[in-house]
Amino acid sequence: MVSIKTLHGSVQLLLDLTSGVTDITETMHRTVARDANPLNRLRDIAGLPPEERQGRTYRMIQSTTSALQRGLHTSLDRFSMGDESSHLPQNVKVVAALNGVCGDHLEASSNPLAITMNFRNSNGERVLPKSANLSSVVPDASPRILVLIHGLCLSHEYWKGHNEADLGTELQRAQGYAPLYLNYNTGRHISSNGRELAKQLKDLVEAWPVEVEELTLIGHSMGGLVIRSACWYGRELELPWTRLLKNALYLGSPHHGAALAKAGNLLTFVMKKFRYASPFALAQHTSAGIKDLRHGNLLDDDWQGIDQDDFHPDYRKPVPLHEGTRHYFIAATVGKHVSTIPSTMVGDLLVRLDSAKGHHADDLRRLHIRPEDCRVFEKLNHMELLDNKVVHDQILEWLA
Repeated sequence: MVSIKTLHGSVQLLLDLTSGVTDITETMHRTVARDANPLNRLRDIAGLPPEERQGRTYRMIQSTTSALQRGLHTSLDRFSMGDESSHLPQNVKVVAALNGVCGDHLEASSNPLAITMNFRNSNGERVLPKSANLSSVVPDASPRILVLIHGLCLSHEYWKGHNEADLGTELQRAQGYAPLYLNYNTGRHISSNGRELAKQLKDLVEAWPVEVEELTLIGHSMGGLVIRSACWYGRELELPWTRLLKNALYLGSPHHGAALAKAGNLLTFVMKKFRYASPFALAQHTSAGIKDLRHGNLLDDDWQGIDQDDFHPDYRKPVPLHEGTRHYFIAATVGKHVSTIPSTMVGDLLVRLDSAKGHHADDLRRLHIRPEDCRVFEKLNHMELLDNKVVHDQILEWLA
C-alpha cells in the first residue's frame, strides 16, 4: 500500500527529476549547437543572461514543471499529515533508499520524503526525548542505553534481518540494555548527522526515565562514521553523554573511504573533462552523504569550500577515537582467507579491509586499537554483518 505521503514525495521528486533531465538535455543541445554554429559561441561570450540563452521550448518545460510542483504542494500537503501507511516496512525501506541517493536534495526542497532524525524502540515506535509519554514508549528503560545506527540507504528496519531476535533485543535479553534504533537521512553530510546525533543524545540522556549509567553505540557502515562525528562534536560542546559512552562498535565502517565512492568520483572527474560526456556525469548529482564516503569525511571542515566532484587529495582533519571509550572494529571479506591479496583488496564488496580496520599509512589518521578489539570475518559480505550469528556472538562476548 502506497501512502499519500510517499505518493506526494515521489511525484515531487519525479518533477524535480524532470527539471534536472531538462537541464541536462538543454546543456547537451547547446553544446552541440555551439560547436556547429560559431555564431552561437559569440552569444555565450557576449555574456547574455541564462534566460535569453535558454530556448523557448526548455523555458516552457521548466515553467510547466514549476507550476505542477506548486499545485502538488497545495493539493497534497494536507493529506500527507497523519498518514500511517507511510510507516509500513516496505515504504520505510524505499524512502530510506531514496534518502541515501538524494537525501540532501529532498531536505533542501522540503520534500515530505526527507527523513528527520529520530529514535525508534524495538517495536518501531518513535521515541521522542522531550515527549511527556517517554516512559510508556520505553517501558523497560534501563540505566544502560544501546543505540544502533544503520548505514547508507538503509533504515532501522534493516537491523531486524531474518533472525527472530535482532542484535538489539539479543543484547537486551543477555545484558539488560535498553535498545534504541536511530533512523536518519543518510544523504545529508555525515558531519551534519553527527552534530545532530550529538544533540539528540544529550536530550535523550537528560529525559531518560531512569538515571543513565552507561551508553553504547553500534554503527553499521556509514553509521560508524556518524558515531565518530557525533563523538567529536559532543566533546567540542562538552555534552555530558560523552562521559557516559563506554563502548563504540563499528561494523564494516569505511573509516578511510569506500572503494565504490572513490571509483564513482574518478569516473565523474574524467567525464567532466569532455564536453559531450560532462552532462551525463550523473554521479555529480548524488547525495552529499555518498560523496563524503570517498575519503570518510567526518567534519564540516572536510568538505566546506571543496568541490567534492573534483579529484582532490584527502583533506580530512585527523579525528582520533573518543577517549575513555572502548572501541571495537568488525570487518569482513567475501574471500575464504583473510591473508590473501584479493580478500584484502575486495573486502566485503563495499569496504576494503584496511579501511574497515582503521589502518592508514599516515600515523595521524591511523585508528589505534588493541588487536583483541578487532575481528575480521571470512565469507561474509557487507550486508551480512547486520544479521549474522557469528557476528552477534562476537559482539555479545565483547560487551559481556
